[in-house]
Amino acid sequence: MKARDIMSGGATCIEEDATLVQAAERLASEDIGSMPICGRDNRLKGVLTDRDIVVKAIAKGKDVAKTLVSELAEGKPVTIGADDSVDETLKTMQRNQVRRLPVIDGHTLIGIVSQADVARNLGRKASGKLLESVSEPHGFRTRRAMGLGKMTMILVPIAGVAYVMMRRGGVTHVASTAQVHVPVHEAYNQWTQFEEFPRFMNGVDEVRQIDDTHLRWVASVGGHQEQWDAKITEQEPDRVVAWRAISGKHNAGRVSFQSIDPATTEVTVELEYTPDGLSEEIGSALGLATRRVKGDLDRFKQLIETRGNASGAWRG
Repeated sequence: MKARDIMSGGATCIEEDATLVQAAERLASEDIGSMPICGRDNRLKGVLTDRDIVVKAIAKGKDVAKTLVSELAEGKPVTIGADDSVDETLKTMQRNQVRRLPVIDGHTLIGIVSQADVARNLGRKASGKLLESVSEPHGFRTRRAMGLGKMTMILVPIAGVAYVMMRRGGVTHVASTAQVHVPVHEAYNQWTQFEEFPRFMNGVDEVRQIDDTHLRWVASVGGHQEQWDAKITEQEPDRVVAWRAISGKHNAGRVSFQSIDPATTEVTVELEYTPDGLSEEIGSALGLATRRVKGDLDRFKQLIETRGNASGAWRG
C-alpha cells in the first residue's frame, strides 16, 4: 500500500503572495490547523500552521494584514512521495512529529495524509501509535499521577489561548464541545491524569501542585515560557470542574461531562479571558481561541477512544 492509497485528495494550497489575514481566514473557514503553501509554479514552498501565524508573526509585532505567507515559508517542507510506502509515510510523520503530511507527485501537490486518514485506512492501533509519537514533547518524561485531577482542564484553553490571543475588547468567551465514545467515568478519569497533559494539550510544559486547590502552570508561548497560578473553584466527579486564575492575566473556565448513553460522553469547555496586546482586526480574522480548544478536545477524543479506557483515576 502506498501513500496515494490512504491520502485524502483535493488538497488546496494557500498562495505564497497571500497575506497572513487571508491565510488565517482560510484556516478558520476550512477548520484545519495547517495548509500547504504553493508558488505561482504550483510547486510546494512550505507548510503554514496557525501556530506559525502567532509565534512567527503576531508575537514579533508584524502587521498580519501586510505580511505575506511567503515570509513564513522557511526551510524545506516535510513531504512524502505519492508512491512511497505507507510504512515510510508513518515513519516520516513520527520522525517529524506532524499530523498532516503533504503528498507530492513529482513537484505537484496531490493530497494530504492526516491522522484521520491513518485511522480510517490502517485501524486504531496504527493511529494510536502515531498519536503518541507526534504528541510527545521532546524530552518529555512520563510522570505518575500526583492527585492533580481537580485541575485537569485548566490548560486546555489557557496554554494555547489565554496567553497568546488577540485583543477583542473586554472579556472574551469561548466554548467547544466534543462527544467521546467512552463512558462518562472513563472520560472524566482520563482528564484527571496529570502525566498525560502534554500529550494532548497544546503548549503545556509542566503543571505543579502547590496544595489541594492551588496549581502552578508552565507553558511555552511565543518562544518563551509563561507561568501562572490557578485555583479550583468547583469539582464534582463525572460532572464538572471549574477554575479561575489568581495570578497573571484574567482567565476562568468550566468543563462539564454529560453522559449521552452508557458508551458516549459529551465534554464541554467554556472559557473566559481578557485578551491582551493585539488588535481587534487580528482577533476577528484569526478566530484562534475556539480552534485551540477544539484541537485539544479532538486530541483528547482520539487518545481516550484509542485506549478505550482511562490510564488512571482521580475522583476528587
